[in-house]
Amino acid sequence: MPAGEQSCQRLFKHALLLVVRQHGAAPAAAADAARELAAWRQRDPAHESACQAALAAWQQTDARMLRDEFALPPSPGERKRQTRRRLTALLGFGGLALLTGHLWLEPSFTLRASTGQARIETHVLPDDSRLDLAPRSDVAISYYRNRRLANLLAGEVRFDVAPDAQRPFEIETRHGRARVLGTAFSVRVLDDGLRVAVAHGRVAVWRAGQPADARPDTELGAGDAVFVTSTGELQHSRVAPDDIGAWRQGWLVFDGIPLDQAVERWNDYLSTPLAIEQRSALANMRLTGSFPIDNPLAFLEALPRIHPVEVVAQGDGHYLIRQRPTASRNEK
Repeated sequence: MPAGEQSCQRLFKHALLLVVRQHGAAPAAAADAARELAAWRQRDPAHESACQAALAAWQQTDARMLRDEFALPPSPGERKRQTRRRLTALLGFGGLALLTGHLWLEPSFTLRASTGQARIETHVLPDDSRLDLAPRSDVAISYYRNRRLANLLAGEVRFDVAPDAQRPFEIETRHGRARVLGTAFSVRVLDDGLRVAVAHGRVAVWRAGQPADARPDTELGAGDAVFVTSTGELQHSRVAPDDIGAWRQGWLVFDGIPLDQAVERWNDYLSTPLAIEQRSALANMRLTGSFPIDNPLAFLEALPRIHPVEVVAQGDGHYLIRQRPTASRNEK
């Protein structure tokens, strides 16, 4: 079990023992436990989270039976040991381990969202965080007592995260992960890497395989972007904050993206995909510009003015982007 989860379980057990003493001991001992619990939960946000979980556990068990069964001895040390043994027995097989695992490791909220071709979706989460999914995206959301987790399996999502200092928001992908407390940013998973761009706030980013307690590989602020390659290389760039997630307003914005990747982005939104010749010269061309999603012909008409390519209509709405013959001969 990860060290962070072990620490959470220790805090939960301590809080639960104080709750049981508060409700099950003699009046003087119960008052002492109540004061101790009140002081303890104010020392650290993690203590408060553990206390809330312990109170929920108290409500979920047979509280009356716990109160009736506990006859706590006068020795504080022995009383705590006795309490732990009694609580373990009364909670059934596995005792505290089962209850702790259930309350800390089971999510309080889950969502699986995915989009198909040319489809955009918006989801508002219980804490008013917002997710905007680009076409052909797939994300799984899980909220726990001490963290919020998004597993981005494919595509691109713009996250607008509600601040919560006690529950950071984490995004995991096969290429790396990011963590925020409250900000707006986008994450896109590609075959060859992960792209994170920040509209406002700050985001920490780790390469894949980094330990949970490792320092971030980079931290991004408003207008910062990073591409984490599948080999772990970090490529930083700048981006206009308003352009992040511009597809929500009906625009595709390209900032030096390879032409073949730009065509792939267009195909996320088109029922009839564009085709592009598989030539290294085309893949090495970079595209910068903004284009309305509802008018792909504007993109196709502009492309030959930007690069030495031609767009060939092939009927039934199909188009092929290929290198101009003159450019091909010059290349030879």
